[in-house]
Amino acid sequence: MELHSLSILNDCKALQRALDDVEPRLQDLQRAQHGYLSGARSSHRDLDQIGSSIIAEYRNLADRVRYIKSQPESRSPQNALHVDNLDRRLKRAINAYQQQESSFRREVEEQQRRQYLIVNPDATEAELREVTQAGGDMQIFQQALLSADRRGHAQSALHNVKERHVAIQQIEKTMTELAELIQDLDTIVVLQDPATVDVEDQAEITKQYLEEGNVQLGHAKLKAEAARRKKWICLGISVLIFIVIIIILLIVLKVTHVI
Repeated sequence: MELHSLSILNDCKALQRALDDVEPRLQDLQRAQHGYLSGARSSHRDLDQIGSSIIAEYRNLADRVRYIKSQPESRSPQNALHVDNLDRRLKRAINAYQQQESSFRREVEEQQRRQYLIVNPDATEAELREVTQAGGDMQIFQQALLSADRRGHAQSALHNVKERHVAIQQIEKTMTELAELIQDLDTIVVLQDPATVDVEDQAEITKQYLEEGNVQLGHAKLKAEAARRKKWICLGISVLIFIVIIIILLIVLKVTHVI
């Protein structure tokens, strides 16, 4: 048990160090997002590549944390605090990623509003809201493009909107994956330690033996009681025979004496 506890503590320390390496990657992603929004550098493919890499690392960490939490020894007094701290830190890191993606989406949607105003300067607030809620619906922009006076500017805006549309789709995908990771961390199937399983198996076998022994003991008790009854019956018959013999002898002696 002590060796198992030490293994869990070492795993927790290793995962804490792994988080130290992963968390700064969000800053790299944030810089790429700023470059994407400014149009100076970074495409949605760059964002996808960095984001997918971070998601993969978080998924690996989540799987390892779930495994640790599934061990019976993870709830022992010497391990529980370390495991809980690790679990909370990973969730905070994932939440930070979610907040960053949410903030990035708001900025992308704000750019969509500005791009639509280039195509349709007279757009109402309701139309602008519809555009952002549609997540960059191409049909809305194409319809505005047909009636735009400055077609050169409109074509450029449409290209930018298409890029933003893909970025929003990727943001939605990332947010879904992050939410699933947090949900998975709270869904733990507790695994049983092999030693615990062996003890439980032995206890079950012992229980079966005891039950079988009780049955055999009951049978033996019934047999003993039957034997005792037969013994008393035989004894009663013997006594009765003895009494009959005595009576016969007395009668014979009496008759002889009379003669």
